[in-house]
Amino acid sequence: MFSFLLFNTAFSQNSKKLLNLEEELYSSDLVEFKTSLTEIDSSSLSPQDKALYYYINSKYLELTNQEDEAYKYLKASKKLYLAVDSIGKAMDINLDMAYLLEAQEQNNISYKPYVEEYINYAKKTNDTLKIARGYGNMAMYYISKENYNLSSDYYKKGLKIIETKDYKVVKSSLYNNLANLYNESLHKPDSGIYYLKKNAIILKEINAPSEDYFHYYVNLAASYHHKKDFITANKYLRLADSLPLVNYELKSKWIIYGNFQKNYANLGDYKNAYKYQLLTKQYTDSINVTEQNIAIRDIDTKYKTKEKELENELLKERVKNGNIFLYIIISVLIISLIIGFLIVKNARRKEKISHQEKLIEKQKLEKALKDYELSSIDLMLEGQEKERQRIANELHDNLGSMLATLKINFENLKIRKDHLRDEENKLYKKTDDLIEEAYQKVRRIAHVKNAGVFANEGLIPALKKLAEKISIPQKLNIELVPYGFNGRLDNNLEITIFRIIQELATNIIKHAQATEASIQLTHHDDNINIIIEDNGVGFSTDKINTADGMGIASIKKKIEQLDGSFTIDSTPNKGTTILIDLPI
Repeated sequence: MFSFLLFNTAFSQNSKKLLNLEEELYSSDLVEFKTSLTEIDSSSLSPQDKALYYYINSKYLELTNQEDEAYKYLKASKKLYLAVDSIGKAMDINLDMAYLLEAQEQNNISYKPYVEEYINYAKKTNDTLKIARGYGNMAMYYISKENYNLSSDYYKKGLKIIETKDYKVVKSSLYNNLANLYNESLHKPDSGIYYLKKNAIILKEINAPSEDYFHYYVNLAASYHHKKDFITANKYLRLADSLPLVNYELKSKWIIYGNFQKNYANLGDYKNAYKYQLLTKQYTDSINVTEQNIAIRDIDTKYKTKEKELENELLKERVKNGNIFLYIIISVLIISLIIGFLIVKNARRKEKISHQEKLIEKQKLEKALKDYELSSIDLMLEGQEKERQRIANELHDNLGSMLATLKINFENLKIRKDHLRDEENKLYKKTDDLIEEAYQKVRRIAHVKNAGVFANEGLIPALKKLAEKISIPQKLNIELVPYGFNGRLDNNLEITIFRIIQELATNIIKHAQATEASIQLTHHDDNINIIIEDNGVGFSTDKINTADGMGIASIKKKIEQLDGSFTIDSTPNKGTTILIDLPI
């Protein structure tokens, strides 16, 4: 559950009447508020007051679902603030415009420039709090563009810049949003739990309201749901359900019961799953009906107010009864049209929810297929590893032993031949040399195949041996340049990296026709960078066979499974450079 990093734009330079009116916006009846707003003569206001007047108008229009008009008033307010050199206030409005544009479903206006302008101003004024807020809103923008890694970077940049500051509310919001991103988009629930625990400390320190704890418990339940620990997930949902909420109670219950339904279904408790499915449906209907009733009640209140105004006009101006009746008929007709529109809108909302559910199911199926494909690659690599080990053992234990025995027997036979002619001696020597050469090749192959599998000394020593063994004097020199490897990695990761480099080095020997090659490995923080270069003939990257199960395509898929990146830079006759980044 994401939350935007917004703040109130009230300014002490404005008239007290306008400041009081802004405070009443969220606490009074909207019809009464509109009446108070229209009583203000905007033409007599100073530019500073008119800017705030336009801002308050935009907030009212936003609350009454008139987003297009609200956006126009925000632009007018910002323009006035810039005219009176209130640049900071104009920049604050940028975030309001970004929020308004992001919330509209069919908006085609990018709000990224508004956030960028806000961040640039915050950096210029060295306001770390505003910089952090700007980064948080930029992270939300990249979530809408499905660029989740860049979104994560912006959240972390926001946290880093205020890590020594006492901006606990902003930190809480950033931790909450970052956890949600890791849960729902990056599919790393352990990271989600990590950031939620940080958020829990802040919530306790600031004595946060129930609504903040509601978001915390629901997000924590989501983390354990993705970890398939559905029992723990339900425990946190019950804590969320026990909170006394003032606002959005129906929507909150709908979220909790929907998650209960999914968890019980995964636990095979279909009785409770069905129970919460019915409750979710009940709250879905209640939310729709409540929203519609609120809108109709507002319309009814407006109608009654209009009717009262007409009666007063009748007393004051003695307007004919026929004209009053005509106004009432027109008002009733307009109200009927609006109610009809709300009913149609409600039906379309239900249709949209149904479409979204189908889309979610489709995405789940696509994810399952991708997981199956990745597991197939794992099985293939595991089988390849076992086959390599089997071949190495066969070469070393069987064929190697046979060649060694053959050499001993041949030397015994040679000793017994005391009287040999020169030609026979040469034949024996030549045969002996061939047996020795075959024996050494078998040992070399066995050691190369076993390198990385039985390499107790670690990845770097195994790679050094590999580079030494596959280098060919006067023909191919392979250089290994490691940096930052002060300790051992996970054994499975070491084997995977070794096999990737072995496969790519083999490709250099087979296809590159190179005389020089280098393998550079850098271990920095939680990342491993690998660069493999050669001065060979190169190739066109367009001709890579994506269906090749054992070549570059397979390596690329394996790296993607490890959340890494794989880049090839190659041009015919200009060599090849391969860059690999792997997170740990």
